[in-house]
Amino acid sequence: MELYFYEDCEYSQIVLNTISTLKIKDKFTFKDIRLNPDYAKELVELTGDVMVPCLITQDGPMKEAKDIRKYLVSHFL
Repeated sequence: MELYFYEDCEYSQIVLNTISTLKIKDKFTFKDIRLNPDYAKELVELTGDVMVPCLITQDGPMKEAKDIRKYLVSHFL
């Protein structure tokens, strides 16, 4: 799975903290759109905008932090 985010985003932090708490960091490719502009371009191509956090799963992109957190807890807890 890929997670598009940036460090200063409070909603990204919700998702990052959930990943850390569940100890599942190894399941993700982390793509900080502020550190690498190419990641922002990828995100726009995938979703039409640069809203983060965005989790890419086999089912497609998920964009709301609370929805991503629910997904992670339901799949990895």
